[in-house]
This record gives sequence, C-alpha cells and structure tokens, in this order.
Amino acid sequence: MGRRELLEALRREGREKMAAIAARGKAEEEQLRSRAEERREELRRTHEQQRELLCSARKQVLMAKAAREAALIRLRTEHALSLRLFERAGICLKRLRSDDSERLFLILAAELPEVSWQTVRTNPGDISQASGRFPGATIIADETVSGGLKVAAADDSLTVDNTMEVRLERLWPDLLPHLMAELRGRRI
Repeated sequence: MGRRELLEALRREGREKMAAIAARGKAEEEQLRSRAEERREELRRTHEQQRELLCSARKQVLMAKAAREAALIRLRTEHALSLRLFERAGICLKRLRSDDSERLFLILAAELPEVSWQTVRTNPGDISQASGRFPGATIIADETVSGGLKVAAADDSLTVDNTMEVRLERLWPDLLPHLMAELRGRRI
C-alpha cells in the first residue's frame, strides 16, 4: 500500500468516524430533544392540574362567600319583614278590640287573680268597665293598650300585664314561621 492509498484509507476512516460521531451526536440530540419535550409536556400537565385545583378552590371560596352573603341578605330581609309584620299585627289589635270590646275586657279581666288591685291601666274606651269591675282601684286611661289591662297590687308586689300587645308578643314566635311560610307559598 502506497502512501497515497494509506492517506486515502485514513481519510475514509476519518470520514467514517466523523459520520459515526455525527450520527451518534444526532441520535443523542434527538434523544435529548425527545426527553425535553416529554419533560415540557409533563410540566404542562402538572401546571394544568395545579391551575385546575387552584381555580376549583377559588371557585368554592367565592361560591361559599356568595352563599353566605345571599343568606345574610335573606336573613336581613326576613328580619325586616318580620318587624313589619309585627307592626301590622299590632295595628290589627286595635281593629280586633273594636269588634267586641266589652266582652274582650271582661274575658281578660276574669283571668286575673283575686287581688286588691290598686292601679288599672286600660284603653280609654274601657274606663267605665274598669271602674265597675275594680271599684277601689285607680283607673288610668292608656292609649298604648289596644285591649285588656295592666294591673298592679297596692304594695306593688304583684303586677300583671294582660293586654293584647303582651299576648301578641308571647305568641309571635309561634305565629311568625306560619306567616313566613304562607308568604313563601308553603305550608309548615
């Protein structure tokens, strides 16, 4: 083998080695690119899952806050409505008294214990009945009493408020749920 052939063989071997190195480099580059793409896709999926979790958690927080605010608005509205209904019921007591005020006064006065009453507060329309029923007592006309009476014993040891207003106050917690249900169109 001559020098020229030796040089040509070395060059060919060099080119083959270079081609092999380049092919190996290309394969490694392609493998690295593939791994990088897989890693990027994995990171994208992880990020997407985290975003979904954060969005879901935020949505739950906002929905819970909105539900609380709606409940507060509903409670405030129902409270305002209950106050208005109580006020309207108080107005209705005056009309209820006017239906049969004598009978109403006698019934409520009959419920009182037998005590020597010193003062009797009653509606101005019931003064004459109160004077007849409690002859020794001081009778006081009270515009705030729509029906019934407030009495106090001589030594102030016993006072009784047997007015329509007090009866309404006592019954109101039982009446209100039925009124609210009726306004909502439901039965309890």
